[in-house]
Amino acid sequence: MVDTTKIADGIDGLADRQIKAGGMKLTAGSILAIFAFLSTIGSGLYGGLLMWQKIEEVAGLDLQEYQTQMELMDANIQQTMDYTREIKTGLLNDILGIERQADRTEDMVREIEDKVREMIDKAELRFETQRNRISSTQDIEMKDLEDKLTKKLQRALDNPLAD
Repeated sequence: MVDTTKIADGIDGLADRQIKAGGMKLTAGSILAIFAFLSTIGSGLYGGLLMWQKIEEVAGLDLQEYQTQMELMDANIQQTMDYTREIKTGLLNDILGIERQADRTEDMVREIEDKVREMIDKAELRFETQRNRISSTQDIEMKDLEDKLTKKLQRALDNPLAD
């Protein structure tokens, strides 16, 4: 069997052991601290390199191209606004034209309505006059007819042979 006490004693003695490297005596803890320090410095340098590459990438961007694209977009927006303004003006003019046409149509309808009423009034007057004339003519003709009939009847009554 394995004697665990010997292993534990060996491990306990490990902290006190020293390694000679380059004329320096190093313990296990100091070796780990040196390794952590060196890896931190290496990671920092690698991170700095990546950051430098990103900065170079951003610095290498063609800002003139972006400026040109922005100017094109501004021109397109301005053109769209001008076109929209033209449409608005055109629609406003169309609406005003339609309103004027509607006003003219209403005026024409009123004029025609007035003319039709005047024509109806004149026709009524003519019809009334015509009716009065026919009525008076009829009255005269009836009177004449009545007088003729009365005369014929009187003559027939006055005829001695009629008995």
